[in-house]
Amino acid sequence: MAREAVPPEIARHAPLAPMYAHRFPLGAAVEPRHLEGADGHLLAWHFNAVVAENAMKPPRLQPAEGRFDFAAADRIVAFAEERGMTIRGHTLLWHEETPDWFWRAPGGGPASGHLVLERLRAHILAVVGRYRGRVHAWDVVNEVVDPAAPGCLRNDRWLQVVGPRYVEAAFRYAHEADPGARLFVNDFETTQPAKRDCLLGLVRDLRARGVPVHGMGHQMHVDVDRPSAREVDGTLAAFAALGLDNHVTELDMSLGPAPRRAPGDETALLARQAARYGEFFRVFAARPDVKAVTLWGLSDADTWLIRGARQGSGDKPLLFDANRQPKAAYREVAGAAR
Repeated sequence: MAREAVPPEIARHAPLAPMYAHRFPLGAAVEPRHLEGADGHLLAWHFNAVVAENAMKPPRLQPAEGRFDFAAADRIVAFAEERGMTIRGHTLLWHEETPDWFWRAPGGGPASGHLVLERLRAHILAVVGRYRGRVHAWDVVNEVVDPAAPGCLRNDRWLQVVGPRYVEAAFRYAHEADPGARLFVNDFETTQPAKRDCLLGLVRDLRARGVPVHGMGHQMHVDVDRPSAREVDGTLAAFAALGLDNHVTELDMSLGPAPRRAPGDETALLARQAARYGEFFRVFAARPDVKAVTLWGLSDADTWLIRGARQGSGDKPLLFDANRQPKAAYREVAGAAR
């Protein structure tokens, strides 16, 4: 999609990614449906990085053992490569999206921890190996920390069946498959002190044992009230002090629960959202350890916060409205680049 082919209603607005090209790639999470039409134009015009919102999650890529389906992921990778865009991989291991067959033994009954690790290695070698040298960074483990749990690891099937070694194993398998890829822990609410301490302890321990962990992915599904830009800056500094890269991986900013969004309130909430986006991007731009920023979606027309019966139904969390036009948040992000 050549830039000159972009419709005038999109091209009349300055593209965002070049404004931050001297600092970090600016990405968006997409599905294959976003690669065509107005969404495809918006993506190619304003962003220079992509991540698959769902197409690279384990159940999508390997719904049955040994049966891989790379069609959707390949489409996203091809779109990005044709346009010189950076590609992020999401995700190799997530408790919410581990295929059921991982946990079943061939003859019936539960799989052993050893078998589960064998399956994890085979999955990671196949997936990371397919995109070796093409996907520059991977969210290797996603949302593995629970500050309320003893030892800080989430008490899920991975911990119950395999034990804590699964985290280290996932990183070592990913590094084996592509030694050049940057490997990340990815999690939400990283600004919460207890959660942050657990994550700092996890990555500190892994790196002390020579595990190839290169950075921390901060999801940053935030809202118009919290966290503060100062809290974000402090959290980024804490991980940078360990020698880690920081990636902002899933940024969006909810207006808050639907009852708050009465007709008279939305204008003020959108103005607050815009100001906070500007504050956040000034923090990101000022920090050399922030190596990538990714929005979790393209526009308010299609975001996880409005799919299904979620609390945020009807939300408007991104930089472009439902008509793919820039919001006040876009203008604040553009201003923060100067």
